Amino acid sequence: MVLFINPPAQEWFYSRHDPSDPRLGDLVKPSRDDALEGLKEAHIAILGFPEDRGIVANGGKPGAALGPEHIRKAFYKLTPGFGKALMGLKIIDIGNIIPGPTLKESHSRLAEAVKTVVEHGVFPIVLGGGHDLSFAGFCGLVEGLKLGQKELGAINVDCHLDVREYQKEITSGTPFRRALEELPNNALDPRAFVEFGIQEPYNSPYHYEWVKKQHVAVMTLNSIGNRPMEFFLEACRIASEGTKAVALSIDIDAARNHEAPGASASNPRGFKAPELERIAYIAGKTGKIRYLDITEMSPPLDEGGRTASLCAGILFWFCKGFSERAYLT
Repeated sequence: MVLFINPPAQEWFYSRHDPSDPRLGDLVKPSRDDALEGLKEAHIAILGFPEDRGIVANGGKPGAALGPEHIRKAFYKLTPGFGKALMGLKIIDIGNIIPGPTLKESHSRLAEAVKTVVEHGVFPIVLGGGHDLSFAGFCGLVEGLKLGQKELGAINVDCHLDVREYQKEITSGTPFRRALEELPNNALDPRAFVEFGIQEPYNSPYHYEWVKKQHVAVMTLNSIGNRPMEFFLEACRIASEGTKAVALSIDIDAARNHEAPGASASNPRGFKAPELERIAYIAGKTGKIRYLDITEMSPPLDEGGRTASLCAGILFWFCKGFSERAYLT
């Protein structure tokens, strides 16, 4: 099996070289020439998708192709936190997808890599990159788990619905239209799909009417208000009901731009950092969630590394929750 992956750079893995001050850069294992070998004992595999052609095709600014590297550097500087939970979690970084000559080819490479990770019984975390990657990641999950019709649920934490029509080219605005219409075996159940944190002024009324006709649950930022945890638990319930697995996608533009200036399409309203971190922790603990991606972090737009740090915090709390899953404790 050929996977188009560049192994992770050693410089991403921060260390203080001090046994009394371990960092995640000391604990996460980088794969080398054979990514498959490292999957044999891992719980989680981190995979980068350094692509932003879909963002540009949607009229956005380039830069998110650099996101996977910057998120990792921020993540690997963090400590394992308190207690022994993360110390016992086996995480491998298998590197970045090598972009193909076309975005469609890059998607095929990502789907194959996610499928391989899932077939090894390992949880895939994909770092973007444009939000278009979610369709490819979902494809890999469906194929890796051999999901049938309406056996997949999903939650998109996002400012945008991302259900633009896929016509001539893939864009960062098309992933969930494609997931609803094109996934293998019609795997995504529309009634088990939740659009979470959607902001009304930044979405077409036609797109909103389309998702409602598909019976997708839309939880707007206004309706969520100051109860994001309560609403996210309900989103998990909806996505889990009658399905075998749930995919979670987090577009960092779901955060307000004070805390995420490096989002590809930031705006002043959104979730606070602790809210997104708490959502990630709940998701990590939720056993039916079998896939995570974090998208649209653009380092050239970031200020002082704040957005990369937020993404790293989301990753930390997801892994903290994941370490508390029943089969790991």
